[in-house]
Amino acid sequence: MNDNVICPECSNELKQGYIFSPRRICWSESADSIFADFGSEEVLINDAFLKISKTPAFRCEKCNLVIFKHK
Repeated sequence: MNDNVICPECSNELKQGYIFSPRRICWSESADSIFADFGSEEVLINDAFLKISKTPAFRCEKCNLVIFKHK
């Protein structure tokens, strides 16, 4: 069984690891900058409270794509 995951952008093999942040990671359909987060974006990963959680992810070292599942 081949467990290699291939990048959908450049076909390079993806590296398995984790993403983490002490701050939340949000999603927006707009490219416009914001001054403050007033709840208009969807939160993919919440703020850390005491302990920072890590989310499993795959990263392409060639084209810098990162893939992860949220919630």
